[in-house]
Amino acid sequence: MKSFLSRITVLVGISLIVSACGKRPQVVTGVQVQSQVVNSDMMLSVSADIDLGNMSFPAVQFPINHPHYAGPIGSVGLTPVLGGKNQLKISVNVSALSHLQAGIARLPNGGTIPLIANNQTIAVSLGKGAQLYLTLSEKAVAIGVAVPFSSFDGIGNSVGSANLFPVFTIDKLIGAAGIFTSSTKGQNGFAFIADVSQYVKMQDIYVPAAIPTTLALNYNEQIPSSSKESKINNGIYSLNKKKTKLSLAR
Repeated sequence: MKSFLSRITVLVGISLIVSACGKRPQVVTGVQVQSQVVNSDMMLSVSADIDLGNMSFPAVQFPINHPHYAGPIGSVGLTPVLGGKNQLKISVNVSALSHLQAGIARLPNGGTIPLIANNQTIAVSLGKGAQLYLTLSEKAVAIGVAVPFSSFDGIGNSVGSANLFPVFTIDKLIGAAGIFTSSTKGQNGFAFIADVSQYVKMQDIYVPAAIPTTLALNYNEQIPSSSKESKINNGIYSLNKKKTKLSLAR
């Protein structure tokens, strides 16, 4: 009985994230957003506290490199924290990216990016299959990151293509975080997307005429079929039993 209850507790705790109506537990347990103008450029920092049960992020920093000139303009960091928690932090010069060509972007498994959906988006490769996403308009800013983990490839073999992204709200931020899967190795991982419009002043960002004046973010949750969700939960439970330290895709 104790083992059964422990298993149920873990499955509930990592059913990946929280729905707006509270039906799923919250894996994103805290968010901090800061923006400031430095030398006429708008610097944005988004930190998310992530509870993955007994799993932990690897300690890694991805530099955000501008595709047109040398030198990083920010970073994406994954950090395991004492007490079984994890942190994901995005720090980037938004103004430096704002003039780049935007297009329709996708998750590494080819699925639709939560919140961003089919809006024109600036996508920057971070290496190891990871991607940074930045969606801008004169009235809205959404930012996020997707990181493939080889540790999830076994789940992808069982589930195939699926996205599990409930939507959560913390303070003035609306976001989505969860798992994307695929039967193809290197296309399984974790993603976090946030609407940070309430935390930035758009006049602080250089917004060229090519960027739309409005955009419609999609706050609908992405939930697969019950059978696929059950397989994802079972796979996550197995990784939790092993206290898995997640490994980046090769």
